[in-house]
Parts: sequence; C-alpha cells; structure tokens
Amino acid sequence: MGTQADRDLALYTQWLGLAEFEVAEVVEDRALKQRRLVVVPSHRVGVCPLCHKACDQRHMHHDQCEVTDLPMASFATTLVVRVWQFYCDRCGKFFTPHYEAITAGVHVTERCLERMADMIRFSDIRNTAKFFRVAEKTLEHWYYAFLERQAQAPGAAGAGNKPVESLGIDELSLKKNTGNSAPC
Repeated sequence: MGTQADRDLALYTQWLGLAEFEVAEVVEDRALKQRRLVVVPSHRVGVCPLCHKACDQRHMHHDQCEVTDLPMASFATTLVVRVWQFYCDRCGKFFTPHYEAITAGVHVTERCLERMADMIRFSDIRNTAKFFRVAEKTLEHWYYAFLERQAQAPGAAGAGNKPVESLGIDELSLKKNTGNSAPC
C-alpha cells in the first residue's frame, strides 16, 4: 500500500495537476510561505527530436533551474524539475526532452503565464509581479513573449487576418475612391 510519505507525495502530485510530472520531494518554509516541489517526469522514455524514435536509454539526470508555478493555497510554489538526458541509438545524439507544461527558455510554467496574463489584463504588471513574487522587468519580458507566442500559434485569434488598412472610414467613400478616406 505504501508508506505515508508515498501517499503524501501522490497527493501533492494530484494537487499539482501536471500530467507530465510526479512530485518526488516537498520542502516547505512556513515562515516565508514558500513551497519547493522537486518533480520528475512521469514517463521514463524520451522522444528523440531528430528521428522521433522513443528512447529509454538514460544517460544522466540534472535538476533544471527552478520554475515558478501557480501558488498552492497561500504558499508561493516553485518547481525544481529533475530531467533525464537520453541517448538515441539511431541518431547517436544525446537529448533532453521538452515538456509542454514548462515554457521553453523561461523559468515559469505555461499555466502560470496564462494566469499572469489574465491578471495583467485586469490590473497591471507591477501588481501582478508583487502577487507572484517575481521581478517586474522579468514579468514584463515573460508577458510580451507570451503574447507573441499566442499570436503566432496556429488557430490563434486573429491568425490569418489582414492588417488594418484604414480606420473610421465611410465604406461608400472607399468604394467610390473619392479621396476622403485616409489610409493607415
């Protein structure tokens, strides 16, 4: 049935709600209201980015940098992602898999970025940065990169739309080409 510690980790895994990861260790600082979760990938294989073959030959593991996630209760939550480096026999290359839950090149989960963007729409960057305990400039960079990725995503709102060519014009004037409508 497992020990109480195993059941606690399973409960944290369930609370975390990231299907790609399992919680391996929990460190809480009640005075600072911070919680660090060491997480490991739930799948023990990786897919080679070059040949797309599943590989189970693990070379080594390392703790990726700390990643900010949504708060749990009143605790700021930081994930320490322990990832494996795999070796692909077919390509003869080492690789570390990418995980959808973690934004590439940024120390934050994708769902946390979505929540930050929602908060910024109703408030501002300064207050959102204070709430999530991140530097204001860091959040600014994350936010604008997030918006850029959203705009470039296939099926994104506005994807495939033509750029605005004129504003507030009379459609009949535009069709008649009377010169009364100014282009943007």
